[in-house]
Amino acid sequence: MDPVEEVVGEDFGDARLPAQNWQRRHYTKCTFRDADLSELRTESVIFTDCDFTGADLAESHHVGTAFRSCSFTRTTLWHSEFRNCSFLGSEFDHCRLRPMVFDECDFTLASLGGADLRGLDFTDCRFREANLVRTDLSRAVLRSADLLGARTGGVKLDGADLRGALVDANLWTAASLDKTQIELTQAIAYATANGLVVEPT
Repeated sequence: MDPVEEVVGEDFGDARLPAQNWQRRHYTKCTFRDADLSELRTESVIFTDCDFTGADLAESHHVGTAFRSCSFTRTTLWHSEFRNCSFLGSEFDHCRLRPMVFDECDFTLASLGGADLRGLDFTDCRFREANLVRTDLSRAVLRSADLLGARTGGVKLDGADLRGALVDANLWTAASLDKTQIELTQAIAYATANGLVVEPT
């Protein structure tokens, strides 16, 4: 197996690196501001404290890659795919995010407040203690997703599929839930959180 390539503190700002193929690399405190990373392919790459402000990651594909405490501001991510990836503690602000694919990704402690995630599929994804305040998840698929501890004030889940998702009681009172799909046990939790008494007939 090839050794891991370590890259620390490098400035890739404005770099033109389209259609690259990166494997087994560790980038720490690197900046990719306004870089062209379109069609980038990564596998088992780790980005720690990296800045992707204004970067173009459109049509990129990532497998087993981790973005730890990274900054995505005005980043273009549409038509990209992330499979078994981690975004631990990363921040997303005014990014272009749709359409895209997330397969079993981890957003623990990530900040997605106000993001437009309408209609995306987050089946089996993890959002533990993530910031989802005012995030638009209308019509999103969140089946078996883990949202425990997430901040959900003002989150829009209208028409979303929450069946099998793990959520805190405050989500049932803090979120917009028009025509949201839920299971019977979740319906009971919703009723209880809203002060209703559920009794057998």
